[in-house]
Amino acid sequence: MTKTYQIGIVGAGGMVGTELIKQLERRDFPARSLTLFSGFVTAGEAVEFQGEELTLEPIRADYYQGLDLVFFAAHPWVSRDLVEDAAKAGVWVIDASRQFRLNPQVPLLVPEVNADALSKLKPKSGGKIISSPGPAAVALSLALFAVENQAGVKQAVATVLYGSSYGGRAGLEELQEQTIAIFNNQDFDPVKFPRQAAFNIFPQVGRFLNRDTEEENDIAEELKKILGLPELGIGLTCVQAPVFAGISISLFLQTRKPVSERALRDFLSRRPGIQVMDDPAQDQYPDLLAVMEQEPVLAGRIREVAGSGNGFQIWIVIDNTRKGSSLNLVQIAEKLIELGLI
Repeated sequence: MTKTYQIGIVGAGGMVGTELIKQLERRDFPARSLTLFSGFVTAGEAVEFQGEELTLEPIRADYYQGLDLVFFAAHPWVSRDLVEDAAKAGVWVIDASRQFRLNPQVPLLVPEVNADALSKLKPKSGGKIISSPGPAAVALSLALFAVENQAGVKQAVATVLYGSSYGGRAGLEELQEQTIAIFNNQDFDPVKFPRQAAFNIFPQVGRFLNRDTEEENDIAEELKKILGLPELGIGLTCVQAPVFAGISISLFLQTRKPVSERALRDFLSRRPGIQVMDDPAQDQYPDLLAVMEQEPVLAGRIREVAGSGNGFQIWIVIDNTRKGSSLNLVQIAEKLIELGLI
């Protein structure tokens, strides 16, 4: 008989939390019960799960009582205040926020890349916190790992374009409201974004830390941790794009060993979590519409850069709320079950 688990979701009313509920159902996750917690704005709303109607509950101090596993899909401050109490009480926590990503005691996991990091956990000593990377780091780690395993990665440079949904519902609504205001010749003031998001594109996601933004810094450090490559040379520019969803990445990388374009395409196509879509002559290449609500990261426009010394360009897209967040969370939980840790 399949073992079942009592599951909780903190932040169940947000975009990632909503998609997480769908993923648990789609993948037939062995949940004996599901308890949903949200902020006061969405508390009391009803959600359907496996034919039952569940009510979003306001968070409380003992939210983790009786649970085996809690997913956090909330603001980092919520994770900061609530996660460690659950872990100390013996409950597994998988956190989607940036709060624990760079904590050396907490595994940062993309199951297709570094599931072996779970072997370093010490659950009997309260080490039951696992962090899920940001969506861009998920996508880049899958691609870079495929190449590192076969030819080594000397350096990588990426331009990462973000849809407004990376800013949650507030980001989606602001882009929509600005677009409507412009068509109606109305004034508006940006709130969620530092500049006008509609019909504009600008190289800032997150606040600036000296010359780089917080997001650029985070992705670089997350990749080094996930890949186990602390000396990896990586340059990043994060860009806010006037689209509603998804993340698109223009990646340039140099391999340590000489490889052909065909070999690089083969490295990517053989890895789980990536689907290669690369036949421009037949109009086959990834775009945001192709990746929306898809599980794998899509990669295409794979080509060698002449005179670059083993340099290649790759175009990558990811659904930020699915594989970039909710699906990765569920896959981490599935790996815990597979390894008999929970």
